Amino acid sequence: MAILDILHFPDSRLRNIAKPVAAVDDRVRQLIDDMFETM
Repeated sequence: MAILDILHFPDSRLRNIAKPVAAVDDRVRQLIDDMFETM
């Protein structure tokens, strides 16, 4: 698992619109785990 960087305002990346998730696969599950660990 990885600890992710947390973006702070006014980082321009916070204005990007995310793409919809088509399917929850292993890659998405890993991202969720990493986000949870970061919190």
